[in-house]
Amino acid sequence: MLRKEEIRYVRETIAPHVAPILSLYVDVNPARPENGNKAWLVRVKNTVRALSVPRDVADRVISHLEVERPAARTYAMFAAHDLLQLYELQVDLPLADVRNGRVQARWGEPYVFPLLYVLDEYERFGVVFIDQERWRFFEVFLGEIQEIGDAFAPLAKESGRLIIDRPAQRYVKGALLRGGAAGDRFVRHLEASVQRFYKQMAHLLQQSVESWHIDRLILMGPHEDTSLFEQYLPRSLRSRVACRLPSLPRPGASASEVAKKVEPVIEEVRKQQELDLLKQVREKGIWGLSPVLEALQLGRLYVLVAPWNPTARVWRCENGLVVKDETEARTLCPDEQAHQVELSDVLVDLAASYATRLEFVKDEVEEVLHRDFGGLAGIPRW
Repeated sequence: MLRKEEIRYVRETIAPHVAPILSLYVDVNPARPENGNKAWLVRVKNTVRALSVPRDVADRVISHLEVERPAARTYAMFAAHDLLQLYELQVDLPLADVRNGRVQARWGEPYVFPLLYVLDEYERFGVVFIDQERWRFFEVFLGEIQEIGDAFAPLAKESGRLIIDRPAQRYVKGALLRGGAAGDRFVRHLEASVQRFYKQMAHLLQQSVESWHIDRLILMGPHEDTSLFEQYLPRSLRSRVACRLPSLPRPGASASEVAKKVEPVIEEVRKQQELDLLKQVREKGIWGLSPVLEALQLGRLYVLVAPWNPTARVWRCENGLVVKDETEARTLCPDEQAHQVELSDVLVDLAASYATRLEFVKDEVEEVLHRDFGGLAGIPRW
């Protein structure tokens, strides 16, 4: 998982690095047949040669990649005479279409937008796993998972392992567990101890959420535990709960087992957010390549919704105006030369120039964007 210092290095060292620099995005997923026998490395070599990258930079890149044994889906690599940095990612990146064996590469200004986009826009999920023996906390980000071992440690320890009783096993709200006056006192005492326990756990969780910058929460465990715990969360945490999931069958489940359980939920949350965005477009937005480009360059758009991998080609006039086709270019730029360019090459700069938030949609939602909205959409500022 990318550490904070690595993310900071992208922003503070690679992004402002003086040109030229090689920016390289490669599909290295070992599960894909087209990447067998390191076929992706051959494609990298051919791409780097075609860019006329200086020999010393190219040799360092190839030498570094030759010893790699990928366990990731995507490589993001940046290289210059004084720089060589490789990032292994378990997710795909926008505007870096590396499907079907493609390699996305640029020699010139640092091209860090695809990497920075997922770092900024992907939500960090926290998983509270109420195991049979202990409470555990995991961070899930960019397709990777790690356990935060000390999240609930302040409460109790025994032989180096966290052992926490599960009050929900012996307490059901509204039920008397013993009869008579003694039973009443027991229930009142138990209720107070349960409240104290869950308030402590909620406090520790809030500290972890703030420390690890968690955006959404998943509560996993027996229904009586997760439902009771959620009642004691402060409003700021309850609003972040994406769902509650049943426990795993094996006590002490590994991080990979937890990841396998929560990944479909995380994907569904992402998909729903993208569908909600298109719903806003349908209600109050505009769509279609030509209307959206016009509105964008008039400064009217608050949000620009684009496909994960744009395939459209547009025309750019000498004055920087970008239009749908050559006919529009001749009409709007009659005395200027216009050149056909990839939409993906101008999209980021256009959005930044007009302070428009750029949002990408992928997979099934990307298909909806193409089918129902002409491949590009926007939400106006007014």
